[in-house]
Amino acid sequence: MGESKRGRTVLTIVAALIILMQLSSAANIGVSPAGINFQNVLRSGYAQRPITLTIDSEISTEVEFETYGNISDWINFTSKTLSVSKGNPLQIIISVSPPSDVPNGNYTGFLRIKSSRLGDSKEGHATGLVLPTLDVYIVTEITDQEIQQCEASNFKISNAEQGEDVILTLDMENRGNIKISPKISLDIWDQSSTNLIAQKEFFPSQITPTKQGQFLFKIPSTDLDIGQYWVEISVPDCYSSQILTFDILEEGSLYAAGTLQKIIVEPWADIDDIVPITAIFQNTGEKPLEARFIGKIMHENKIIQLLESDEPLFIPLSAQDNFQFYFTPQKAGKYIISGRVFYDNKQSYEQSVILNVNPKNSITQILKTASYIFLILIISILVYKIRKERRSYLNLKSRR
Repeated sequence: MGESKRGRTVLTIVAALIILMQLSSAANIGVSPAGINFQNVLRSGYAQRPITLTIDSEISTEVEFETYGNISDWINFTSKTLSVSKGNPLQIIISVSPPSDVPNGNYTGFLRIKSSRLGDSKEGHATGLVLPTLDVYIVTEITDQEIQQCEASNFKISNAEQGEDVILTLDMENRGNIKISPKISLDIWDQSSTNLIAQKEFFPSQITPTKQGQFLFKIPSTDLDIGQYWVEISVPDCYSSQILTFDILEEGSLYAAGTLQKIIVEPWADIDDIVPITAIFQNTGEKPLEARFIGKIMHENKIIQLLESDEPLFIPLSAQDNFQFYFTPQKAGKYIISGRVFYDNKQSYEQSVILNVNPKNSITQILKTASYIFLILIISILVYKIRKERRSYLNLKSRR
């Protein structure tokens, strides 16, 4: 009995140590929504929904995705491995693409989300134990009935200087299960709304089922005199329409302005990490802008990488957009990322941010490795004591 009790005590201590080790570096990860229901999906069709991942750890944590169930082969997602951290939730687009020969009915599957205790699992780096997994339940209803349904909203039109394009923007969502390209009709009237000046038609690029986005159209103003105009916008397929007004102004009347709000980057990274860099620019002027970001990454007073957008971004009035770049550091140390935005023969104030890159044998990794060595040492000592006491017990028993 005494030996049995001692064994149970030792096992309890070991289990407690392991749990404490896990809790010391574990982080709670959540997903919303917890389930997805795709309705009325055609064979060989498509449907998508976003999910959002959150975590309560400041450390960038690697998240992996796997699919299970009888629709495992249908399920697609942004990437097999991504990183998430506190204050920087991650949105993943989950989509299904059923085959052409599947019968009508409901089908189920799972997207399994796993996260490492440490924010790194690359070769040569410390790797933590795997946290409990999260499963996103996915239901897909297959139908052979084609549904055309859409929504058009958030119509906006800009003033323009004479000779420049008038910019029309609107949001559109495909709520059906077939690809669509709804016709957009414009009737342009004079200030008194009595004379029809011009008629225009536009067709957006095809919109895949369940997708949504903002669409932009340019209306030439070369045939329009200076003054006020009214435009009736109609999207018959979406049962949407709206009347807006715009002005044609003298050249030089509109003021161009913009603000590079900030450059966003995770403050800490490891060598060979893929580090996202996001520059946020806001159009604060009176006219749409074409903007380009130009910047650099400095390390030890040397330029390591130039950052320059391939194509200028078209940013409507009062809109905001992001310039996205990626950087893979090869050395440890402090990196300074800086840049500015160029637009309409102007440039923004320069912004900068610091990225710190850990050496391969960082203190954090050393401490984590040491903690595992300590745990193994404790277990070894306990096993040695158990064996020693067992031998003593057997010797004592044999003497009796």
